[in-house]
Amino acid sequence: MPSLSDELIYSAEDIAHKWYEAWRLSSHPKGVDEHLLKNRIGDHLRLIGEQLKNLSSAEEPGEMWKLVDRLDPELRVRQHVAIEEVVQEYCTVLDVVRNWIEERRIDVPFVEYSYFYRALFELTAESVRRYCIEQANIVAAERAKYLASLAHQMRGPLSSLTVLIDQVKRSGLSGQQLNETVVQISDRSLKRLVALIENVLKLERFNPDEIAVRPQVVRPVDIVRNVLADNQHDAAERGLRLENAVDISLAMRIDPELFLDAISNLVQNAVKYTTSGFVRVESLEEDDEVVFKVIDSGSGVSPEQIENLFRLVQPGEAGGVGLGLLIVSRAVRAQGGTVGVESKPGKGSTFWFRLLRVITPRDVEL
Repeated sequence: MPSLSDELIYSAEDIAHKWYEAWRLSSHPKGVDEHLLKNRIGDHLRLIGEQLKNLSSAEEPGEMWKLVDRLDPELRVRQHVAIEEVVQEYCTVLDVVRNWIEERRIDVPFVEYSYFYRALFELTAESVRRYCIEQANIVAAERAKYLASLAHQMRGPLSSLTVLIDQVKRSGLSGQQLNETVVQISDRSLKRLVALIENVLKLERFNPDEIAVRPQVVRPVDIVRNVLADNQHDAAERGLRLENAVDISLAMRIDPELFLDAISNLVQNAVKYTTSGFVRVESLEEDDEVVFKVIDSGSGVSPEQIENLFRLVQPGEAGGVGLGLLIVSRAVRAQGGTVGVESKPGKGSTFWFRLLRVITPRDVEL
């Protein structure tokens, strides 16, 4: 008479195939690698069968899955299989094995059935544990990237203050000229630092449609001029030309802080990733809309990278470039605009966003 241990050892692949057929016909996600799932399930069943052969000396179910080479749920994590689905895999295994036992009329002693259930339970628990560890590591890595991006954003205004102090030390400006220069640059840089901190809070707390929008009549060329001035030091170190091609007569009713969020991050990124040539800001008027472009002569962006731009990278996903472009996207979308990029590797990039000439105000309760 066949035993449960023999069936699990010698029929593991057949059971795994039945399991996969049941999984394939279910409502669970499609596209999960068949070889990965069937191969690992077979390994698991064989190991349990080997332990059942000599039940008196069998490993404790709580210990048997702690060896790394016996279980690798991280592979399924990278395939974006949710932990709920991993748990359901093992529930389906129980159903398939139970049906297998009934079809072959295998007489399974209670103690063997109990061990089998405990082994699968501990297998599920260990999968969840490793999944959580993997997720925690991913979140930690993303948080480190997040903080690095934030430091990058703050570097611009801090750099302007540093350069200012150095110039003051060596300048021969008169008292009044010196005071005006110090006040203007210091005020602009400190306000930018405060705005960056507020942006971080926005990213943590708000969707674009939950951000307050307070339009004012502004001349975009003036904001762009200040942004280019703030990035001049870094650009000069790279030998880059900064060009302001925004129409000097253009006036719009937009939120100046949100516009600054968008244009400053695009310019800062362009300067950071362009090693020679130029960074230019242009405006293009189209009926009741205006398109702003930040054009660089850098190395360009691949089509694969473009797919992940302007969005928050989720744990376990690849791609994304950090905080800067996410701020751009939310600042533009909060004002009802659109954002995009045109680029080819080796041909530079054009990051653009489109806004209405007059945008609608929106107040929100914080």
